[in-house]
Amino acid sequence: MPRPLRSCLRSFLQALRRLAAHPRLVPFTALVLRARTVRPMFAFLAREGLRREGIFVYRLRLNGLRVAIRHRTGDVVTLGEVFHEHDYRPPPEMEHVLSSVERIVDLGANVGLFGAFAIARWPHAEIVAFEPDPANAAVHERTIAANRMQDRWRLVRAAAAAHDGTAAFVFGQVALSHLAEGDAEGQTIDVPVHDVMAELSRADLLKMDIEGGEWAILGDPRFCEAPPRALVLEYHPWLCPGPDARAAAESALRAAGLSMQSIWHRDDGHGMLWAWRS
Repeated sequence: MPRPLRSCLRSFLQALRRLAAHPRLVPFTALVLRARTVRPMFAFLAREGLRREGIFVYRLRLNGLRVAIRHRTGDVVTLGEVFHEHDYRPPPEMEHVLSSVERIVDLGANVGLFGAFAIARWPHAEIVAFEPDPANAAVHERTIAANRMQDRWRLVRAAAAAHDGTAAFVFGQVALSHLAEGDAEGQTIDVPVHDVMAELSRADLLKMDIEGGEWAILGDPRFCEAPPRALVLEYHPWLCPGPDARAAAESALRAAGLSMQSIWHRDDGHGMLWAWRS
């Protein structure tokens, strides 16, 4: 390509990027990028724009699996986090740790988007997923059924904790549903709670995003004694035992003998990181 034409093309692309980053266009740009992760893309965009209600199934461009999505909800945001922003893509430092994954435990499994990533990324693995929100669990089960993965992918309709029992649960908040634990906002239902510590000790890979419930698990002595081989954690200020959620998470993981690498961290105290046995 001649140099003047290359220069014009570069200038054109830079102008497009600046336009896409304009504050008024950012929501539309984000929607298009999320829609590009699935097929049919234009049906996804139309349903989102028309505020269509219901559960719709799409095929992922990344791996060909099907995922169930509720439009105009946080499902769309999570889709982008997993398949456009690639929040769960392991760093190169972990390739040797995750070269052979047979058992995955998914705490806070939501509608199964991490599961759809992981079941294809590690094709010999089995997944046991925990999700107590009834609406989220119904969508998750739809994704498992759409891929005929019932033999490798099991959903437990329960909250993950360091003890068995029942607990009040703030439901209907899509990815933000959580154990009440003194939270007076939102409607609650009683849900079963499962002690998952034995599951974690056997896990080759643990994904944990349970809106503050992680602190009871990370603080349980059994976690230090027998941590999973690798984990990807989203930590939250809610219920954190100290003023700094990032520092508290890193301290708990170091106590378990794990190495760490940050994925992202926000000023509001939320963040994600990878950790693995050294």
